[in-house]
Amino acid sequence: MTTHPYAVIGWPLGYSLSPILHNDFFKQEGIEATYTSVPLTLDELGPWVKAKACSGFNVTVPHKENILPFMDELSDSARAIGAINTVKNVNGRLHATNTDSPGFTMMLKEDLSLSMKGLNILLLGAGGASRAIVYAAGLEGAKCIYVFDTDTVKSEALKSHFASLPIELCSPLGGFKGFLPLVDLVINATPVGMEATVDISILSADDLAQLKPTTPVVDIIYVPAETKLLRLARERGLPTCNGLGMLAGQGILAEEFWFGKRLGYHEAKTILANHITPTGG
Repeated sequence: MTTHPYAVIGWPLGYSLSPILHNDFFKQEGIEATYTSVPLTLDELGPWVKAKACSGFNVTVPHKENILPFMDELSDSARAIGAINTVKNVNGRLHATNTDSPGFTMMLKEDLSLSMKGLNILLLGAGGASRAIVYAAGLEGAKCIYVFDTDTVKSEALKSHFASLPIELCSPLGGFKGFLPLVDLVINATPVGMEATVDISILSADDLAQLKPTTPVVDIIYVPAETKLLRLARERGLPTCNGLGMLAGQGILAEEFWFGKRLGYHEAKTILANHITPTGG
């Protein structure tokens, strides 16, 4: 019986939890497949994709945008976001989608019982993950998305890309502070709080004190499981959520894209949580 290869590609890839999640799924479902990590530089990306050696694969930084020209078909979400994270090989044609966006929405629903419809959202960061989040917020009907990033080029590019959405850019000099009392949801989509910045919070305790007492604070970082931002928010009694659910959500939606079936959300989260190492996932 043929064993079908699946993979995650990126550079530098480091330790990835994706093989653990998907290989567990293959085993449970009796699918003859294996899932591995394939680190690829930008120069190696094109030749690897064109070889079409995998039945399906996930894409992580920095290739989510670089890989677009090699795809045969894009889903509506992939086209709208301008980035992909999941690819399916269908008789030699590469079909691509983006499950980061619905994965984020799934996390809010499952972990916070929250919809973004009608909310004022403070989004910290304007990078690749932010694009998926903005798209999700737009689909759900967010009232306003306040975007803060110290890199104004990134902020302007994000606003231009989603010109039809209610996005307001904050000054790079802490310009979000005036909006804090209006905010219904805070999302950190920057790396601040992990690795070398583990002792830093992008919002101070004083900033968090400006929020309404019911405003959830979400950090898409999941290592550490509780960043300093989330700890400060929890100490104020605010609802909090880390990014492990987004990782689980995008992963099981990738399985659904490939096979039409998937692990359950909470089962996937448990599998991932049991294998997180201090160095990341």
